[in-house]
Amino acid sequence: MLRTDQIMCRVYSGILVVIWILAPYSILQNVEIFPVLWMPQLGLDRAIPVSFEGMWFYYSYLLLLVLVGLTVEKEIFIRYLYTVGWVTAVSHAFFLFMPSGVSRAEIDVGSAPWLYQLLVSADQPRNAFPSLHASLSVVAAIAAQYSRHFPKWGKPVVWLWVIGIFWSTIALRQHVSLDLLGGSIVAVLVWWVMPKTREMKYHGV
Repeated sequence: MLRTDQIMCRVYSGILVVIWILAPYSILQNVEIFPVLWMPQLGLDRAIPVSFEGMWFYYSYLLLLVLVGLTVEKEIFIRYLYTVGWVTAVSHAFFLFMPSGVSRAEIDVGSAPWLYQLLVSADQPRNAFPSLHASLSVVAAIAAQYSRHFPKWGKPVVWLWVIGIFWSTIALRQHVSLDLLGGSIVAVLVWWVMPKTREMKYHGV
């Protein structure tokens, strides 16, 4: 169990990471250097119907990130934190220089639930590939998998949770499967590279 001071340290670190994610993301909503590339739907994407029930899975990735961050041991937490930071930086670079979107033509936004309307009003279709939802969820699942402190029974549950999050992004037409694949690859590569970086050596991890 973490002490109170350790929990607060992780909470403060999490707040800084949230700012690191959201501040550039919000700015990129209004910056246009190159035209938007519209991502193609594959067979899997077309097979998944629109479902607003996916809203709960879609937003639950935030809970997943917090749960893992408050559970894993210090060494894994540091690697987790830096991986999230670098994954976000790589994704923002893609969004700036290769903006991409997914068509919402199938959805009548005016008759959609208010939570979905709130989502699309704040999230322009410019940041699809690679999917941050996918990459951050996969990073959390990998961190849980590597952790000695995370419950063994919880590790497969986390991966099922990630699958649910993936489904929700397609069901809400926020992403297509290519976005999810790209985000997953970014997550795995950055997690693998992280132990070799100067940041991790500084922490002695």
